Amino acid sequence: MSESTRWKSIVMVSLLLLSPWLLVQGWILVSAPTPEHTQLPVCPEGTQNCASIGDGGLVRMEASFSSTVNTNASDLWDAFESWSSDEHLAVEYDRISEDGEYFSHRIAITSFWRFPDDVVVKFTPVDDNSSVISLYSSSRLGVSDLGVNPDRLADLHEALMQA
Repeated sequence: MSESTRWKSIVMVSLLLLSPWLLVQGWILVSAPTPEHTQLPVCPEGTQNCASIGDGGLVRMEASFSSTVNTNASDLWDAFESWSSDEHLAVEYDRISEDGEYFSHRIAITSFWRFPDDVVVKFTPVDDNSSVISLYSSSRLGVSDLGVNPDRLADLHEALMQA
């Protein structure tokens, strides 16, 4: 077998092995456009691919997660920014209102298949030393997230409690 034929075979086998991944990437690109979350979304009833803490109560989260914390919104925002950076979330939309409310929509991408998940947070100041947190995480595709979104919010909640 010539050197040229050998390289062609290697390239063809590589493309054949990569084809399922490439097909999934095309499907994700078409099927999961980025939503414009400028307000906190609500998890649908009976969901298995969404979790939330806050405005709509607890969805797929343990009762021990509190939405009112003894931390000002600015410190929560700093903790969220740090956590978001550590988790490699992409910024889609950020807003800081005149009344001191912080809002963000970020995108988490799974490592191998690169499925996009939306992470939305809102920190509403109650006074100088306390805030109400609202957290939301949802997979864009599929009927189940295999527990990824509740785990993500539990991790984020823990990071915020340390602020």
